[in-house]
Amino acid sequence: MTNLRWGLLAAGTIAAQFAAGVERSKHGVLGAVAARSPERAREFATRFEIPKAYGGYENLLADPDIDAVYVATPHTLHGEWAIRAAEAGKHVLCEKPLTVTAAEAEKVIDAARRNDVFLMEAFMYRLHPQTRRLAELISSGAIGEVRAVDVTFSYDSAVTSNPDNPDSTDTPAFERLGDPALGGGAILDVGCYCTSLARLVSQAATGEAVVEPTDVTGMAKLSERGADEYAMGLLRLPGDIIAQLSCGYRLAQDDHIRVYGSTGQLYVAKPAWIHEMRPPGISSIVLTPAGGEPEVIEVEATQGVFTREADHVAAHVADRQAPELTWAETLANLRTLDRWRAAVGYGG
Repeated sequence: MTNLRWGLLAAGTIAAQFAAGVERSKHGVLGAVAARSPERAREFATRFEIPKAYGGYENLLADPDIDAVYVATPHTLHGEWAIRAAEAGKHVLCEKPLTVTAAEAEKVIDAARRNDVFLMEAFMYRLHPQTRRLAELISSGAIGEVRAVDVTFSYDSAVTSNPDNPDSTDTPAFERLGDPALGGGAILDVGCYCTSLARLVSQAATGEAVVEPTDVTGMAKLSERGADEYAMGLLRLPGDIIAQLSCGYRLAQDDHIRVYGSTGQLYVAKPAWIHEMRPPGISSIVLTPAGGEPEVIEVEATQGVFTREADHVAAHVADRQAPELTWAETLANLRTLDRWRAAVGYGG
């Protein structure tokens, strides 16, 4: 395995979670952090004992001591800085979604290919043992022929950002999420996990490496500027699997995964993308045979998801792509998101 010296592009919440993960990794070290504000970069560096802090992303990319960068900027800046990182010869782990459209993602992938660097979209949940076990149960026929999947991932941004005033929209998170020009909307923010998981179910059921829905439809409540505050989608996937997806940043629901088959069903009450699942620990999948009693299948994760993610990049950096999150997988998911957003009238 290659030991990687990481540079972080941005110093926000998700960058902090990844930094904590790298600290616990076997094959990664924190080398530098960059932020638009030099003061913010220095504060972040002090917090995680990072040796270098840069006021400006381009300065970090010029650092010869950095092997790989983690792009944790707002969505609309992912494409630009992933491309610039690749052109600087850095390996790239970019937060989801890789870009806001599939067409832009193709440009990022082309840059990685031309510059011969590793590139992966940071869907950390795909690497969690719970997700892998779920796919194994489906592919082994544990619930027979898969017929439907129901996935929910949503929260109320106004409440989580400002709990003293749940009706307030005066928060940075709400401002970004409500604006299509900033890559806002629930579909891009959390619905991307729902599409990814639904497609994974179809892949496990059919044995196909990458799948896309033949039909995509949906409805949403749009913000004044046209971003989806909460949305539902309906997909027809290979294997005649119907997927129902629900997401939102102004809608608090119970996150879950349900997979229905001809001889039983699988239920995950706490999918690997939620906050409680990110540290190491035990999670569960409930298998209920038709007419039978539920069986709780426990899954142990010995690493946190961000630690696992950093080591996964190190393990596959020479391959330039990760097996669970290939470039074809990223494009298929983004094309699905493009179609879902079009179906709900995003930006209109």
